[in-house]
Amino acid sequence: MITDSDNVVAEALARQVALARNQPASFVGAGAAMDQVAAELGLPADELALADGSGLSRTNRISPSLLTDLIALAGNGTRPELAGIFGGLPVGGWSGTLDDRYATSATRAGAGVVRAKTGTLTGVHAIAGLVTTTDGRLLSFAVLTDRTPPATPDATRLALDRIGAALAGCGCR
Repeated sequence: MITDSDNVVAEALARQVALARNQPASFVGAGAAMDQVAAELGLPADELALADGSGLSRTNRISPSLLTDLIALAGNGTRPELAGIFGGLPVGGWSGTLDDRYATSATRAGAGVVRAKTGTLTGVHAIAGLVTTTDGRLLSFAVLTDRTPPATPDATRLALDRIGAALAGCGCR
């Protein structure tokens, strides 16, 4: 589901989480259940407002810091139940929604070392995940854009990829 960004499966899973948390299998129930899960993980639930589980609603809100905290939890081994998130993230230039990315000279440094989930609506672009730097450090990152010109989705996507590539080459120790 994460690798290929299947919105139908994402919505169904959100509703299953709602049922498991004694919430109705609805948009509202899924949102309430996700708030509960965020709080249990120690994530700031006040930085999360979900109108659906697929990510297609324009009223969904999630902070970059909540995303990076969640990704760090998934990747650092302290919460084994989240390991599937890390394992399911597409790999830059290799799999899923990133299979055709990180192929230009400006982004090639991210190929094979950026693992991230993308999100796209008209005028809204996001990428969040993990990147291994040239010195072997694992960084979590999230970049979210809003109100990008509708005529420039490729340029916006390239800009996000350049950020991932820059992080890969940062040597952050």
